[in-house]
Amino acid sequence: SSIRNIVVAVFLVSAEGLPQPRLVYPRLLEERSPDGRIVMHLHDDLTLNLRKATVAAREFRVLEQEDGHQVTHFFNGEDFDRHLHEDEKQLASVHVVQNEGGVEVEGVVGPYQRIQPMPEMERSDQGLIPHMIYEIEKKEMFDIEVEPSLIDAQWVNERSTGTQNIPNVVHIELFIVTDLPHYNIFSLMANLVRYLCVHVNSVNLRYADASNPKVKFLLTGVEKDEHSTYKVGEGNYMESSPTLDKFRAYADEKRTDFGSPDLVYLMTGYTVYSPGPNKTKDTNTLGIGFVAGLCSAYFVALGEDVAGTYSGTHTLTHETGHVLGASHDESDPKPWIPGDPGSRACLWKTGHLMSYVDGGPLHHRFSSCSLRQIRNVLIMVGVTCWTVTKQGRSHSGTYAGMEVKANEYCQKAVFPKRKNVTADLTSPKTKECRLKCQYLVPRYRCFNNGYCYSYHSVFYVLVGALDYMSCGLNEICIRGVCTPKQHAPTEAPEPSTQVTENPDSQSMTSPAASTNECRCDCISTLLGLRVL
Repeated sequence: SSIRNIVVAVFLVSAEGLPQPRLVYPRLLEERSPDGRIVMHLHDDLTLNLRKATVAAREFRVLEQEDGHQVTHFFNGEDFDRHLHEDEKQLASVHVVQNEGGVEVEGVVGPYQRIQPMPEMERSDQGLIPHMIYEIEKKEMFDIEVEPSLIDAQWVNERSTGTQNIPNVVHIELFIVTDLPHYNIFSLMANLVRYLCVHVNSVNLRYADASNPKVKFLLTGVEKDEHSTYKVGEGNYMESSPTLDKFRAYADEKRTDFGSPDLVYLMTGYTVYSPGPNKTKDTNTLGIGFVAGLCSAYFVALGEDVAGTYSGTHTLTHETGHVLGASHDESDPKPWIPGDPGSRACLWKTGHLMSYVDGGPLHHRFSSCSLRQIRNVLIMVGVTCWTVTKQGRSHSGTYAGMEVKANEYCQKAVFPKRKNVTADLTSPKTKECRLKCQYLVPRYRCFNNGYCYSYHSVFYVLVGALDYMSCGLNEICIRGVCTPKQHAPTEAPEPSTQVTENPDSQSMTSPAASTNECRCDCISTLLGLRVL
C-alpha cells in the first residue's frame, strides 16, 4: 500500500488567569426587526443584533452505548437548533428561548465570552432572568508541522478534478466524536448536541470570508464514545500524533456508520500532549490534524475542549482549516497538494487565524492566502465531496428477493419477541457474511425549556448469514465467506445461526419526518424506519 504524505499540524497553548464573571439581565429591545432580527441588550457595552442560524443536518444521528449495547438514535436536526441565533459582527452564537417567564440565552456572545442562565438566582426588579457572562480562556498558540516522507499519489489523483461546475456554497458535513471525559459533563444528550451546535455555528462565522465557493459546516451527528480505543497515553493524557493515526483508522472504518461525512473531529476532554525532552510530556499541545485530508482517508483532526466552556472553538476552526487545506501563514506550497498556492505572501506577524500571533479581530479571520488554499482544495476534491449526503448511505447492493428472506430470518430467528424488526442489508458487514438484524424503539423526551421531541433508537446484533444468502451482486455466502455464485458448491453446507453482538458498528435508517403537536405546545418530529 502507498504511504501518504500529509502534514500533521499541532496546536500549542498557554493560558492566563480569567476575570471574574459578570452578572447581567438580558432583555429584548426589539423582538423582531423588519429584517427578522432580534435586538437583545445584555449590558451597556454589549447589545446583540441576532438573526436565525441553522447548523444541524435535517437527519441527525447520535451514536452511544446503552445498557452495554451500541445504539444509534435518529433525530430531526431542527429540534436542536430551532432556537439558534447569531450576530455575525460580534461573533456571537447563542440559543435564545423565550417563554412567559422571560428570555434565556446560552452560548457565546463574542470571541472570548460565553453566557449562561442562572435560574437559581433571584430575578431583577423587572422580573428578568439573571445570567452570568464568563470569560472563555484565551490561549496563545503556535503550530508544529510534521511531514511524512512519501507522497500518496493515488490519494491525490483520485480527488483531482477541476472540470466540474463548482457550487456557490460547499457544505462540509462534519461529524464529531466526543469522549467520556468530555460528554460526561452534560446530564442530557440534548444539551451536548446544542453545545456542539454553538461550536460549529461559531466556526461558520469565522469562515464567512470564504468565497467562490462559500463554506458552511453542517453538523450531521455525534458519537458519545465511551471507550476511546484509539487513545494512546496513560490516565488522563492523550498523546497527539499516535492517537491521531489510530483515530484516523477508527473513523475511516466507521465512515458509513457516521453517515459518510466529509470530516470527522474528535473533541476530547483528555489532556493532549506531545513528547518533550527527557521523556517529559509537553501538555501545551492543543490540537492536531491532517492538512488537506478533506473527503479522503485522512479526513480527521482532534482538539481539546473544556466541556461547557467553548474553549475549543478556536481550535476547531483552526484544525478544520488544516483539513480543508490551509497551511500556517507564511508557508511554502505543499508539494503533494496540486495547485497549492502556499501562504508565503501572508505574514505570520499579522496574526490571522492560521498564525499563533494574536492579531486582535484578525485572529478570528482567515488570511487571503488561507482562503486561496481552502478554495484550491475544495475545487480539487470534486463533486463527490460537494454532494450533501444528509440521508446517509445509499442502498446500492440490495436486491429483490434478498430482503424478504433476510427480514424474515431476523424476525423469526433473532428477535422473535420484538416489533419493528428488519435486516439492514446496507451494512458493510453484509460483505463479510454478517447479517445485521435490528429493531426500532420509538421514544419521547422534553427539553428543560418546555419543548419536546420524539425520536427512534435502533438496536442491533450481528449474526452469521445463512449459506446461500446474498452478500452482493452475483455473490452469496458460503461457510461465512462472500463467494461469487459461479464458484458456489452445488450442495449447501449446514447453516450457522449463532447470534453474536458487535459493539463496534451501528445501523442506519432514514427519517420520514412528520410534525405533531404535543401537550407542552411543542413541535415533535417522529422519525420512521425505512422499509427494506
